[in-house]
Amino acid sequence: MPVRALDRVSLYLPPAVAVKVLDDIAELEVGEVWLNPGVADEAVRERGRKLGLNIIEGCSIVDLGRSPSEFP
Repeated sequence: MPVRALDRVSLYLPPAVAVKVLDDIAELEVGEVWLNPGVADEAVRERGRKLGLNIIEGCSIVDLGRSPSEFP
């Protein structure tokens, strides 16, 4: 059975790929979609808004109280 509800999706993708993946994410029940540094550009932001996604720009690792340096 496929997953249908997720608390968070964290993207580490180039903007040209991320903008396409948002359509797939929108088909799921997702609480937050994190656009980590380097993911967001205006096309990604606009597509996320159009799809009604809860887009958050920032480092999802830092939000969890960890440091990116812990994950080499």
